[in-house]
Amino acid sequence: MMTVFATAMRWAALHFLLLWGTAVAQIYPFEATQVPKNRTLHTLYAFYVFSEQEAPDKSLGKPFVEFNGLACHSTSASRPDATLGSYQSVQLSILRYRDFWNVINPKQICTTWGDVVQNKATAKDMLRVQRQINQQDIYMHTVRFPNASHPKHYEKRTVEKTGVYILIFSNCGDFDDATVSGNVVVKNAYGFLPGNEYYKMPFYGWLLLVYAGLALVWLGLSFRWWKELFHMQNCIAAVILFGLLEAFMWYIFYSDWNAQGVRGKAVFIFATLLTVVKSTFSYMLVLVASLGWGVTRPFLDRPVMLKIQLLCFFYIVLDFIRETVLSYRHSHTLSLAFVLLCLLPVSLLNGGIFYWIFTALSNLMETLKERGQTEKLTLFERLWKFLIWTLTAATFTLLFQILNLTKSVTERWKYQWVLSDGISHTLYLLVLAAMMYLWKPHENSQRYAYSTQVDDCENPMPLDGPPQADVIEGEQDKADVSDGEQDKDESDSIWATTGGRTAVVAPADVIGASGPADQEDRATF
Repeated sequence: MMTVFATAMRWAALHFLLLWGTAVAQIYPFEATQVPKNRTLHTLYAFYVFSEQEAPDKSLGKPFVEFNGLACHSTSASRPDATLGSYQSVQLSILRYRDFWNVINPKQICTTWGDVVQNKATAKDMLRVQRQINQQDIYMHTVRFPNASHPKHYEKRTVEKTGVYILIFSNCGDFDDATVSGNVVVKNAYGFLPGNEYYKMPFYGWLLLVYAGLALVWLGLSFRWWKELFHMQNCIAAVILFGLLEAFMWYIFYSDWNAQGVRGKAVFIFATLLTVVKSTFSYMLVLVASLGWGVTRPFLDRPVMLKIQLLCFFYIVLDFIRETVLSYRHSHTLSLAFVLLCLLPVSLLNGGIFYWIFTALSNLMETLKERGQTEKLTLFERLWKFLIWTLTAATFTLLFQILNLTKSVTERWKYQWVLSDGISHTLYLLVLAAMMYLWKPHENSQRYAYSTQVDDCENPMPLDGPPQADVIEGEQDKADVSDGEQDKDESDSIWATTGGRTAVVAPADVIGASGPADQEDRATF
């Protein structure tokens, strides 16, 4: 399965690098960016800004907007930079999202001589702003062609109000054979991290501490009962490790973003891959547990394993794309059709995985009930109830997210992180804690995992003898000389699968195993 994980991760990383251009954040770089066509404008990016009064951290002073080293450069041989010193039609503007349609008239985005005559504008062929009140919420900068009289220009202004601000790139003149270079910088009172992302940084810091605590608890139990560990418990340890690394990498990612102002490509890719691999591995762990692996059988048959590996591959690739799209949907202009196209395949896979889990779990509980395995039945009934509760909570969260989309982004951006990251990670931790509780290492872990409960009527004991609820299959036949060779072969099979026990053990059920005695007990899919 690890080979499938590695292949899927390499493919997803390559796909992302091919699709991903410049990484932008609260520092938006222009690197020889083509200016818009004549008399058009582009919306490039959304900045989420807290005023100094509302900022969760005010350690770095007042938030500001800075137009840093911006300049136009002609790409036309007939009109070099020196001849375009008076051209003022290329502009970069930042204004609040809620005011966009009050400020910009889509039917007339550029000023005319009539606007100049009526004192509605200072010059023609510039971005036309309809409403002149509250000019402090509009940050406009003219990008000039550099020459002796107009060198590269720097401009810095303080942001006074909290809100979502849109970066607009406009060209109201008759010349578009040019590019723009420089930076637009928006910095909050605490650093460069966008306001809608800020609370994720302390959240992942606390999440890192929680995973560290779980890791210490599981490590202590594993060291105490290391001779009793089996595959399921080792997989739970791997899930905890994935969660620990994921929380650490996201905390580093957001801390670096806050300090530098640009998303770190390598850290972002690695953190996203950890999130995807952790989710995939966790889903598969619950699935194989529902199939009885680690409790009623030591291994699954090859056809089922191939199905699981194929499912892992597709899930890693599609979920990586989904996580990337969700990370950029608040700051970039992404069409609804494109977002749905990226989200729908993963949603269908999730539905299929949950259907498989609950079907397998239902069949397994029915089999345990027929065999009278009450203790193992109780364990899976608890898992069933907890999964139902978690799925219900996740469904209500999803419905609330859909309902929340009907609200304006200006109303929901401050708490959007709770729905996108907070609740999902909390539910995940609860499921992980339940799995840790149900499969915690103890002195009889392997005996409990690979044993069959025998009723008292089938294994009568003296009234004054010690109680015995579970016995290892095959121990009752140890004295049978005619079955000695068969017991030895079966013991060797379990030894190879589980790591070895001193007792003689009969083989556990294998999904898809053939044999005349097992036909009625074979699990079907």
